[in-house]
Amino acid sequence: MKGILLGAMLVTLLAGCATAPTQSTLVSAQTTQSLAPLLPMRRFVANIERTGGFVLSPDGQRLLWSQTVGTDNGLAVRPVDDARAVRTFAIGNQGRRGGYYNWLPDSRHVVFSKDERGDENTQLRVLDAQAAEGREWQLTPARGVRAWVVSRGPAGSARFFFASNERDRSTFDLYEADAATRQVTEVARSDGAVLDWLVGTDARTVGRIRQLGKDDGSGAALELRNGAGGWQSLKTWGGFDSFRVLRVDPATGKLWALSNLGRDKAALVEVDMASGAERVLAEHPVVDVASASFASASGAPVGYAVEPDHPQMHFFDAGWKAQMDAVVARAVAQGALPAAPVFTRLQGRDDAARRVLLRSLGEFDAAELLWDRETGLVSRLDTHFPEEAQVLSAVTPMAFTASDGRRIHGYLTRPRGVSGPVPLVVDIHGGPWARDTWAPAIFNGRQMLANRGYAVLQLNYRGSAGYGRDHMWAGAMEYNGRLQQDIAEGVQWAIDQGVADPKRLAVMGGSFGGFSVLAQLAQKRHDYRCGINVVGVADWPRTIENWPPFWRNRHLSSRFFGDPADPAQRAEMQRNSPVSYLDQISAPLLVVHGANDIRVLRQDSDDVVASLRQRGHPVEYLLFPDEGHSISKWRNRLALWRKVEDTLATCLGGRSAGFDFYELMPRGQ
Repeated sequence: MKGILLGAMLVTLLAGCATAPTQSTLVSAQTTQSLAPLLPMRRFVANIERTGGFVLSPDGQRLLWSQTVGTDNGLAVRPVDDARAVRTFAIGNQGRRGGYYNWLPDSRHVVFSKDERGDENTQLRVLDAQAAEGREWQLTPARGVRAWVVSRGPAGSARFFFASNERDRSTFDLYEADAATRQVTEVARSDGAVLDWLVGTDARTVGRIRQLGKDDGSGAALELRNGAGGWQSLKTWGGFDSFRVLRVDPATGKLWALSNLGRDKAALVEVDMASGAERVLAEHPVVDVASASFASASGAPVGYAVEPDHPQMHFFDAGWKAQMDAVVARAVAQGALPAAPVFTRLQGRDDAARRVLLRSLGEFDAAELLWDRETGLVSRLDTHFPEEAQVLSAVTPMAFTASDGRRIHGYLTRPRGVSGPVPLVVDIHGGPWARDTWAPAIFNGRQMLANRGYAVLQLNYRGSAGYGRDHMWAGAMEYNGRLQQDIAEGVQWAIDQGVADPKRLAVMGGSFGGFSVLAQLAQKRHDYRCGINVVGVADWPRTIENWPPFWRNRHLSSRFFGDPADPAQRAEMQRNSPVSYLDQISAPLLVVHGANDIRVLRQDSDDVVASLRQRGHPVEYLLFPDEGHSISKWRNRLALWRKVEDTLATCLGGRSAGFDFYELMPRGQ
């Protein structure tokens, strides 16, 4: 009893380490008690109550999802009709972006991926969800080998297709695995130029995407299997084009893809497999088509999504739209959804399309719904946190016109209960061939920043993907110039709008975003008080030359950053690398890296920290030995965000909740 009391007293004392804001607007808001309640860090990065990522079994009888098991990540299964018969599997952290998991066609076995070290050499494992002993089948145990699931096998079987580079690290062969017999068979061997394998809706190998020449950028071809067992080219495209196959349906003789061939922005297209004739199903004037929705195990898409600001779902099939609208209204009426959502899409279904999973996003809610189309019943599956609507901050789309006339889109999150200029954190996405998208106000890192009193600005600067070729390639060879000016002009927009306090600005980002942190601090386009560089590039030639052998995008990097094999371009790349201008940085810096990163070597961060420390510059370094290009293990994420919280409180004057007792929790797997 004495130990329990002492422990409770220790937690109480440590919880008292919270710090109050010092920036004037936040001080006033705290004085009038209009600031949102200060929430503990664990609510944002280690919420053990959260469940999500639901998947229906092919027979529609069972559910699979992700949740905490013990003190670590796990998977859970249960019958659809019995919420009490839950079985859990402690699988540990799956790695970058949460990993992959899915039912096999027999609705009994589950395949999932693991990235133990964070080096992106993903391994595949299989669980028998009905066996008395949940022993895993380690399908691809070899170290230094990457494997990924390509497709399920035939209906009712325990088979699936996967690709692996175990034979040749520079390319991927196609295999079929049978979880019932634990046998693996090679299906097709790469000739060294295969970029992807295609399996049709009939669960047969139907095609491949193949690089046309030895050099990256030489173009690619979509090749289909012919009757003689060979390959026949259906469509070719250039190295700077994009053609992403979504589904191949031999029964209808059609395939569907997202394609920018002959256009600026990617459209949803239907291609005739016999003639190669293409028909555009959907496109958008501002952004690429983001995805397509398929309502059955075969056949054409019923709708598509675009994200110009808030996400939008559009349906080709009026019947499906009417049904979706009705089920969403029913979910709102019965309280499964707290309010009418912004966006709802199909997330999954069983093979018969009797039961359907829906993903519904509201301003303050992200829900997963199970809809039984025969009975009309709809129920919520994931954990709902109604307090999000009372304490978190709405994410608002924004846009401004850059000084050269280009339209730059992004998103702004302001601290709740505060009016007037506040400290601003510019959160720069990586890539740069990626984009920020709208998200509901749920417990995550950006909402933590808003809760601490910061406005958060996200910008889809030139060079970002999602807005067409012209917008992306406008950033080529401008990654240290005009692109950085877009970010600085976005900050000025926030100042001019009365959102940001110009004397309390910070910049943070990961990967290319981390590079941009260093560039912004060195260029001093604003009076940034500090920066947070997570796995950021510091030496461009070294980064590109050390990318994995199976990456086939070096032609893209050469066009965007320069060719390190060309002496003149290499010299220019070096001049644009932060290691060449670290002496121009005067603001304090927090540097974070995963030791096993294959995208940006830890040496980049080692060099930044060593150089800054040599001249006595204030810099802190968090190096995680069991992570890679993303900090994914929850204990490491808790340590990271606690350091971010305290760093920003010092340099910007926001709040800090201080020590979180989850920092004392024992390690699981």
